[in-house]
Amino acid sequence: MRRALCGCAILVVGGCGGEEPSGAPEAQVTDSAGVTIVTSTPADMVYARLAGEPILSLGTLEGADELMFGRIASVARDGGGNLIVADNGAGEIRIFDAGGSHLRTFGRKGEGPGEFQVLSGAWPGADGTVVALDRRLGRITRFDPAGSLIGTAEFTGSGGALTMRGLAGPEVVLSQVMDFGVTPSADASALRSLEDAIEGDGASVVFLRHRLDAELVDTLARRQGQTMSMSTSGSGGQMSLQLLVVPFSRQPTAVGSPQGVAVAGGSDYEVALYNQTGALQRILRLRVAPPLRTDGHLEAYVRNSGSPFSDEASVQARIDMYRDMPMPERLPGYDELLFTDTGELWARRYRQRGADMARWDVFGTSGQHLGRVEIPTSFRPEEVSGGQIVGVFTDALGVERVEVRELTLRGR
Repeated sequence: MRRALCGCAILVVGGCGGEEPSGAPEAQVTDSAGVTIVTSTPADMVYARLAGEPILSLGTLEGADELMFGRIASVARDGGGNLIVADNGAGEIRIFDAGGSHLRTFGRKGEGPGEFQVLSGAWPGADGTVVALDRRLGRITRFDPAGSLIGTAEFTGSGGALTMRGLAGPEVVLSQVMDFGVTPSADASALRSLEDAIEGDGASVVFLRHRLDAELVDTLARRQGQTMSMSTSGSGGQMSLQLLVVPFSRQPTAVGSPQGVAVAGGSDYEVALYNQTGALQRILRLRVAPPLRTDGHLEAYVRNSGSPFSDEASVQARIDMYRDMPMPERLPGYDELLFTDTGELWARRYRQRGADMARWDVFGTSGQHLGRVEIPTSFRPEEVSGGQIVGVFTDALGVERVEVRELTLRGR
C-alpha cells in the first residue's frame, strides 16, 4: 500500500533548506493554464547517502512481544519524536519513544471498535491523536494520545474497495479505488463488457480524499491503471473470471503531505502536484524515458516472482505465456513517492524483481531534479525527516525491524 508520508510541518532536511545544489542541471520552467511545468535533465549525482547501519533498531525473531513484528504496515514519528508502528500481523499500534523504549500498545484483531481486520497504517493526527485505517473494514479509527478510542467512521458504499494510502494532512485521508467503467455483475453480458474494458484501456485508478468522518472531500485525480489479461470459464451462473496483471504494467501511486498530494501515473518519470484545495499546481518531468524492456527483464520478473513453480519447464512456460500478452516496450516509471519534512519529493524508479538496490530521484521545492539516493531493497523508507530515514528493514530470515538511519547529504 504504500503508502507512507510525513504528517509534520515542512521543515528543512539536514538544515539545507530548499536550496538547489551547485552543479545541478538547469530546469526549464513553463506555465500552462496556471500550471507550472518543470522539466529537468536528470542530475547525474548522488544527492544523499544512506548510512549502512541504523542508529536505532527495533525488532527481533524471539523476545518481547512488542518487539516481534509481523507485516509492518507503516511507521511514522509524531511531533515528540515517538515512533508510531502499525503492525498488521497483530492488528496492533505500538508506540516507542525516540530512544526505542516501548510506551504502549493499543488495538487488536477483530471487527469491534478499536479493532482491525487489515490495518493499513497509523499516523499522527492533530493534537497528539493517532489516526488508523483499516482496508477490509473500510473505516477510519482515531485514538487519543494515551491510546484510548475516540471514535470510528466508515466509508459509505466503498469498504474494502478502497486502498488507503495514508494521510494528506492531519485531518484528511488519501485513498484510491479501481474503476473498470462497468457495473459488476455475474451475468455473461456484464462479464463480456468487463473483458472489453480490461483488454481496451484497462481499469482506471481514482485518487480520493476524505475527512476523518469518512465524508468525501473530492475526487483528486484519475490515472490509467495496470493492464490486465482476463479469461472466463463456465457459463451462466457458473461463469467465473480470472484476472492476471500484464508484466511491467504502469502502477499509479500517490502520497500526501500537509501542503497537498503528489500523483504519478507509473509509466514515465513525471509527477503531478496538487495543492490543499485539490487544484493541479505543478508538474515535474525528467528529460529521459524509462529503459527499454528486454528478455532479461522478463526472465528476472518470472524467476523472482515467488511462484511455487520452480522447475525450469514451468518457468519457461510462464515466460512464454507472458510473451503473448501486450507488454509495454519500456519498463514502468515511478512506482512510489515520498515527501520529506523539507517539502522535497522523493520518487522511486521501478525496481526490477531481484534487484539489490532501488533508485530514488529527489526533486527540490522548486521542482528541479537534485540527484538520486540509492537504498537497499531490503530497507523500505517510510519517512524522511530531521536528516534521517525511518523505515522497515527485512533480514534474510524475513524478520522485520523498524530502523532509523542517518542521511549524509552531498558535500557534508
